Amino acid sequence: MSERKVILKMVLSLDGFATSPDGSHEWMFEWFGEDSGERSLRALEAAGVHAMGRRSYEIMGPHWAASEAPIAAAMNAKPKAVFSRTLKQTSWGPAEVFGDAGAGIADLRARRDDGTILVHGGPTLAAALTRLGLVDEYQLSTVPIVIGSGRSPFADLGEHLKLEVVDEQRFRSGALIQVLVPQR
Repeated sequence: MSERKVILKMVLSLDGFATSPDGSHEWMFEWFGEDSGERSLRALEAAGVHAMGRRSYEIMGPHWAASEAPIAAAMNAKPKAVFSRTLKQTSWGPAEVFGDAGAGIADLRARRDDGTILVHGGPTLAAALTRLGLVDEYQLSTVPIVIGSGRSPFADLGEHLKLEVVDEQRFRSGALIQVLVPQR
């Protein structure tokens, strides 16, 4: 069995930010529609584990646990890997906490579980995984809004990250998803 693929799934503003400066991201939700939801559902169902940072876990957990949306089952049933040095207990599970991103991803890759490691990007975890060269595929949805400033998953990389576009789809809302792989 081959090593599990790490996929970073993230929504960005046109100017490249994942969140506003205060960490809010509500501006992205107006761009979701039925066609993008279908694609998201396929990615969620292909995941063997949902990986995220503490903040994403704490935001997503209550939302998906209470949701009856079509993708809620795929979010709730699959195991979660939470990367945090401060989180002591989990309530949205099954969940496992990892203190170190590099060691945690290595552990998850080595397991003989089915499915991908789908990282629901917060910009801090996304930047750490990118800097460590641990992302095999980026699924980046760009929405047609400029927010002016915020937190980027690609800030402070230290060097250029060359990517190859292997797939893309434009949604009726105007959002564009691009699937990219690092050129190594």
